[in-house]
Amino acid sequence: MKIGFVGLGGIGTRMVLRLLEAGHATTVYRRGAGLDEVVTAGAAVDAEYRSLAGSSDLLILCVYDDTQVREVLIDHGALAQMRPGSVVALHTTGSPELARYLGEIAPDGVTVIDTTFSGGPDDVAAGQLTVMVGGDPAALESARPALATYASRIVHVGPLGHGQTVKLLNNLMFATNLMYSVELLRLGRHLGFETATVAEVVQVCSGASFAIDLFKGAEPDTMLGNARHYMEKDVAIALGTATELGIDVSAFAPTAAYFAKPSDSSKPTG
Repeated sequence: MKIGFVGLGGIGTRMVLRLLEAGHATTVYRRGAGLDEVVTAGAAVDAEYRSLAGSSDLLILCVYDDTQVREVLIDHGALAQMRPGSVVALHTTGSPELARYLGEIAPDGVTVIDTTFSGGPDDVAAGQLTVMVGGDPAALESARPALATYASRIVHVGPLGHGQTVKLLNNLMFATNLMYSVELLRLGRHLGFETATVAEVVQVCSGASFAIDLFKGAEPDTMLGNARHYMEKDVAIALGTATELGIDVSAFAPTAAYFAKPSDSSKPTG
């Protein structure tokens, strides 16, 4: 199986390294912070999205948002160049609507699956990601050998778009937990405690969460600053998608306000 990969950030680079370690022939698009590292490890390089897509049995995208997915697959024509029998795997957390649209416009015989994931660079390096897959089960089985090089849990959650939906629900919960963890630790600091001490104690008590566990080794403001860019995007997509479907998301109004971009601060939160 020939694999094409777009998106050599901190996570994408480690994914490619795992693919190469497992013996998968992998060609990467020539852009990204990890380009030199993956080339040294044996990756081939292609300077054109269209030719990369046309030569791939599995094209994996691990870019930041819907805009970048559209640029690669639609604006640069990569999707249109894919061959019958090939699969596009979308690691990007974005809108379910875009995933479904890409499935609709894909050439005959080309299948799009959304393969959102939970975990960070260390999880990729250890092969311990969780991947949530929406789309054709047969396409998932075709992609599974590649995904399994960096994911220990691969869960088929429904039709195309459902992988995005489950990931957005997860990130909405994480954002809410993150918000309250930060505010709790700030409160603890005002009361005279070291934030790491409070986080360590709470994490073994009934207030435990994945979010609070992160603060045993990091200052709240630093952690929030690192996560905010991603949380702003994912919270907005999750709540926007639910609102479009007529679902009441008022319970998450504090989360929406907390992670609203400055330009969105005057918009209703649901």
